[in-house]
Amino acid sequence: MRGTGGALVYETLKSYGVTCLFGMEDPIHVFHAVDRAFTRIVTVRDEKHAAIMAHGYAQVTGRPGVCAATFGPGATNLITGLLEAQRSSVPVIALVQDHPLRLKNKNASSALDHAVALAPYVKDVTRIDAAEQAADAVRKAFRIATSGRPGPVVLLCPGDVMAAEAEAQTWADPAYTHFPANRVRASRESIEKAAELVATAQRPLLIAGGGSIISGAEDEIRMLAELFDIPVATTMTGRGAIADTHPLAAGPLGSTTGGRYGRGQISNRLFADADVVFVLGSRTGQICYSDWSLPKPETKLIHLDIDPAEIGRNFATDIAMVGDVRDTLRDLMAYCADNGLARTNPEARARIGQLTEGWRADFRSVAESMQIPIRPERLLAEISAQVEETTLIVTDASYITGWAMSHIDVPSSGRFILSPRGTGGIGWSLPAAIGAKLADPSRKVVCVTGDGAFGYVINELETAARYGVDVLVVVFNNGTLGFQRHWEQKVMGSYLECDFLDIDYAEVGRALKCRGERVTDPEAVAASLARGLSADGPYVIDVVIDPNATAPIVGFETILARDAVH
Repeated sequence: MRGTGGALVYETLKSYGVTCLFGMEDPIHVFHAVDRAFTRIVTVRDEKHAAIMAHGYAQVTGRPGVCAATFGPGATNLITGLLEAQRSSVPVIALVQDHPLRLKNKNASSALDHAVALAPYVKDVTRIDAAEQAADAVRKAFRIATSGRPGPVVLLCPGDVMAAEAEAQTWADPAYTHFPANRVRASRESIEKAAELVATAQRPLLIAGGGSIISGAEDEIRMLAELFDIPVATTMTGRGAIADTHPLAAGPLGSTTGGRYGRGQISNRLFADADVVFVLGSRTGQICYSDWSLPKPETKLIHLDIDPAEIGRNFATDIAMVGDVRDTLRDLMAYCADNGLARTNPEARARIGQLTEGWRADFRSVAESMQIPIRPERLLAEISAQVEETTLIVTDASYITGWAMSHIDVPSSGRFILSPRGTGGIGWSLPAAIGAKLADPSRKVVCVTGDGAFGYVINELETAARYGVDVLVVVFNNGTLGFQRHWEQKVMGSYLECDFLDIDYAEVGRALKCRGERVTDPEAVAASLARGLSADGPYVIDVVIDPNATAPIVGFETILARDAVH
């Protein structure tokens, strides 16, 4: 086709199936070429949130999300969102309005070397230097974003290049419309060794990381677990690799969910006892591997990951497997079938059942608590009771992550919980939930956030209202920066400036054209959630919770025993 550089960029994006474009209408020649019958323009209140919305969109659709920003500070606002996408292995393509080529090195308004500024946070930065290159540059961005370990890519769009006319073919390469593209399988030798080690293990454990969800390996993980009766633990981003109702499901592991009332006690115990651990698509980070105290040195470790840089990063690895989780597990099970490898282990199922029942008995007292202010565990139990198999929970970072990962039951396998575990930065969940809901309007989306995190993104409630996004926002309002407050109490014996004024965030939501209500009585929570889930448009429930309640973090159990005060 013939058109401006901006039109060629958009038509190529359209051929890749991009149905939402998040940003502030720069690069203008791209936005003014948009077919609004096919692609929705979503104007945001902060470019950072555009990158996060694109992240949520990508997680739900399996396609790269696309965001956009103007030059200078508009571009640097993207960084936090792009960094999370990089660390979470999510393909986000950022279109950045660059200065016209004729103004380079002249101290133009908001001048910035965008390539240098953004390169540390993405897989690739490409500048389109001629309108004829526009379509090829978009295809390159999709190819890099979806291949290998997925991640974000930046396309720099100089204003004069976007305005110039050229001829180009705007077709999409079908191999790179979705991620992960170009699935690589682990070597035959590593598959054979892994199968034999798993088959002879006495107390094996599978650990499903976020790469398992990206790969879509839920069925393969369940089948492997059932083939040998192996318990399945997950990292936080791996939640959904197996349904919590499955008798081999051990839940999330690590220090964030393994403390008082935490479901992670189950998987941490199994992890400590394991003689063979098979890690599937995980970066083996600090929190989920209990400050790297697990696995124990004598435990045999098999590590399967698409990124060879992650294998052996933190632990001695007995069998290294570089490849896509889903397709490699298919090869492994085919080898097992050909060689008659299988085993029943009723003791493993009984052990999981015993540990799970013990945890539920301990958790029941707070899950059913009538305390005022409301216990967060009661609120999470009420949310868990109303979610459906297709519901998407979008959490923020900090306390809310540990609470949600531990206390909301995963009803079926698949992508069920989104969270910013790549960086653990707060102020993520609302824009991610908006992006996710726009990606799949048929799915119920529940955003759970603390009041501290919510303060970062309140402005996007107006965006949700403007576009009629049916997202339920549940604010866990304890009037404080809970983690910071309790960490200071744990380390220093007291805390300083962590508390906020009493703000009714439902009232804030109403000011920003949303509906909502405040809840202070635990008996009112269920009805409030039902109203929010059935509402048209965004709905904010401000729930006043106990400021002294801690997340189930290992070591936080006795923080408040001495009643440390401000």
